[in-house]
Amino acid sequence: MGAVYVIGIAKETKMKNAKLHPDTLAIHAGHRPADHQGAVKPPIHATSTFVFPTAEEGAAHMEAAYGVEGAVAPDSGYIYSRLGNPTRTAAEERLAALDGADVSAFFSSGMAAISTALLAWSGPDRAVWYAPPLYGGTTHFLNEVLPVKGTPVEVLDVAPGGADLVSALEAKRLATGTLPGIIFLETPANPTMQVVRISTAADWARMHSTPEHRILVFVDNTYLGPLMQRPLEVGADLVLYSATKYIGGHSDLIAGAASGAADIMEAVVGFRHFLGGMADPWTSWLLARSMETLPIRFERQQATAKSILDFLRAHPAVGTVRSAHAEDLSPDAALAMAEQSSGAGSMLAFEVDGGREAAFKVLNAFNVFSLAVSLGSTESLAEHPASMTHAGVPADQKIQYGITEGLIRLSIGLEHPGDLIADLDAALAVLRSTSSPYFSSSKGHEETGILV
Repeated sequence: MGAVYVIGIAKETKMKNAKLHPDTLAIHAGHRPADHQGAVKPPIHATSTFVFPTAEEGAAHMEAAYGVEGAVAPDSGYIYSRLGNPTRTAAEERLAALDGADVSAFFSSGMAAISTALLAWSGPDRAVWYAPPLYGGTTHFLNEVLPVKGTPVEVLDVAPGGADLVSALEAKRLATGTLPGIIFLETPANPTMQVVRISTAADWARMHSTPEHRILVFVDNTYLGPLMQRPLEVGADLVLYSATKYIGGHSDLIAGAASGAADIMEAVVGFRHFLGGMADPWTSWLLARSMETLPIRFERQQATAKSILDFLRAHPAVGTVRSAHAEDLSPDAALAMAEQSSGAGSMLAFEVDGGREAAFKVLNAFNVFSLAVSLGSTESLAEHPASMTHAGVPADQKIQYGITEGLIRLSIGLEHPGDLIADLDAALAVLRSTSSPYFSSSKGHEETGILV
């Protein structure tokens, strides 16, 4: 697809010592102080355009950027911040190091990353098959936007846990008489925490790919990446993120990301050039800064989530508890998590009897948890998927995927676990205090406090 697609993307994405731990890479990858007058942190290059040292070099840059036949891009230098910016390059090198990718690219939002990647690699002869549930915005783009552009989109009938993924793929192949161009997974899935074995999709894709028709596996890794789950290592071709979430981690930016092999990312970055959905320098600087604390944030948030899950599993007002932790997964899903992930993260959901009315009572009673969409930040968030993040999903699909009216999703932050548990306890007590028929003592648990 030509040199146009790599202009402005760092050609060297790995630190000299590839054996460094993720905690170290998160702080040092992508930044070389000697290149910036010894600055210990990457500077913000707040500029729209860059001066060419000579007219000849400027011409070479621009010809390569537009894919002029025979053009050769200079080894270094920038043209225009839409195409590349040193601050963004530093952040992208850091993410690539964490993901184990050749190239990473930051976008202006998670949906910008997802939609750009899908547009780059789908088309009338490259269908997208996806395993639900997915984030509501992704579902809308797949079902409502891509088909208008001529891309066939198929939904895989995958049971919770994804053990029947091969059967679902084969059934779709026989029913359509075609093969996909993209298999799209989100694991763990938002908001039900469904787990799909990435290597199963990757193996099937390799088996059915030909030189003329390459089947790619895309994985939305927002819930666990890039530290607890590295899909590229188990066969995925492209990893996607809402970088607003854990990578940004402070509810103060909007961004998306994609990581993968150089040949896959070449097309993605090329589409980003012309669709214009790149991250700006300030957002890129914030992303690079935030990745420095990502390992310690992940560790603390997961530990707190474990305490909260223990509390919820024992609470008499709580029905099904959903998380990516083994206790809440089917044996097949737990095995898949053990194979492809080093942790289960800090996202969880739980159900209360009584549907939306009961769920809203609990949500409105929170004091420490903030009632807001999004996730992965320093503050703990609570929301109602059926009416908020997944409001646009058809009602029959919500039922099919387990997005019930009584489901509440929690994103666990960095507050003290005791305060979060006390807040949950008080909010759930509203169901009892209003003489709600939804409060059940079937678990035989009278005292809901837990020492942490």
